[in-house]
Amino acid sequence: MEYNISVIVPVYNVENYIERFGRCLFEQTMKEGMEYVFVNDCTPDRTMQVLEKVASEYPDRLEHIRYVNHSVNSGAPAARNTGLAEARGEYLFFADPDDWMEREMFEDMYRLAKEQDADIVRCDYFCNYSSHEEIIKQGNETDPIECVKLLLSEKLHGALWNNLVKHSLFTDNEIISYNGYWDDLRTTVELFYYAKRIAYIPKPYYHYVLYNPNALSFQNYDRKLAEMIRNTNGMIQFLQDKGVHLEKQFNHLKLGAKRGLLFTSDKKLFKRWRQIYPESNKYMWTYHVLPFHLRIVGGCISVLPWPLIDLWVLVKKIARKRNR
Repeated sequence: MEYNISVIVPVYNVENYIERFGRCLFEQTMKEGMEYVFVNDCTPDRTMQVLEKVASEYPDRLEHIRYVNHSVNSGAPAARNTGLAEARGEYLFFADPDDWMEREMFEDMYRLAKEQDADIVRCDYFCNYSSHEEIIKQGNETDPIECVKLLLSEKLHGALWNNLVKHSLFTDNEIISYNGYWDDLRTTVELFYYAKRIAYIPKPYYHYVLYNPNALSFQNYDRKLAEMIRNTNGMIQFLQDKGVHLEKQFNHLKLGAKRGLLFTSDKKLFKRWRQIYPESNKYMWTYHVLPFHLRIVGGCISVLPWPLIDLWVLVKKIARKRNR
């Protein structure tokens, strides 16, 4: 392999963000050994033109930039897989182009990767809202199975973008990005399972943007729920096939997949709550990611007779009308 790090970027509809992203990428303090693989997933706007213009301002980086074009729009997971097939770096980093990174990120993470011969280097990150930002600490756990437990219970973020991953971890174990919601969590769980050494830097480097209106929305909830259930089943099956049985964490994962059904006063969705992963409901009180009042809602609609639930729904609707 010719590079120390390959940064893989799926590109779609980020014209308003790509200049900031490109500059923070090309201005990294790591001057040598970086490759940039941009996968154009048939973006309909001027993202690629803006990106190429920004790249032209960094002549030392130009020969290390690769553009790969999809013939049809295939989604971010497919674009990541295309980038994975094209990348030539010893380590890989998957970034989203509406986010951005601190400029010393790759130098620091790669240095630690080599010092500890790590398969994965983790870091903290920022959540960036329109009005403020928050630092999200990820804890110093480095045992692979313990990290898997934390991922399943959502105590570690399941995204790929705060992990520097050894390329061979993907290729040796035939790991890919999966389709649908929770695709990145499913991939991350497999990576952490196979990792022999995990390192952690207690510093935030990655800025996760939560105000992009063009990012994935939750409008088509039925599709989202089906995809989350498919990836939930895939993660559990993968770990069980490896002899890893984590009853509590598996059920927390199941609760996470269906929790959107609680953000409602719709009896039809409450019925689906009862039908989907009913075995997980008894773990509701230990699923602390969910706010306490929603744990109460979930616990009640799991056991109460429907007439009482009908009454509760009616009271909520009346209260909502009075508050308008």
